[in-house]
Amino acid sequence: MNIKISVFCSTFFSIIVLLQACRALETTIAGHYIYGHEVNTFQPCDKEGTFWVMGSNEELEVLRKEYLNYASNPYDEVFVEIAGDYLGKPSDGFAMNYDGKIQVEKMMTMRKKSDTDCGTK
Repeated sequence: MNIKISVFCSTFFSIIVLLQACRALETTIAGHYIYGHEVNTFQPCDKEGTFWVMGSNEELEVLRKEYLNYASNPYDEVFVEIAGDYLGKPSDGFAMNYDGKIQVEKMMTMRKKSDTDCGTK
């Protein structure tokens, strides 16, 4: 019986470690975020195009609240760094008018847009 418990515990902890390692592999992406009525978009620094922002309700709420702290006017761009991944081009809804979707797993930082964002001057 003790061997079964030991094997179970060892397997369980191995799975936990693997899940944490996979989570650490999320890509950090920097760019500009715009939020507003029927607008929820991201323009990455390292890739051409504008992407529709997807995410859990909780993470989208974090983005929205932070955006309202930094945006002076509706539809202002703010600089963000997110953990996430690019998804395919949408085929319906507001998102179909953009180059693709981006799945936001976590917002890392947000601040007002500056001329030095994305390594440009």
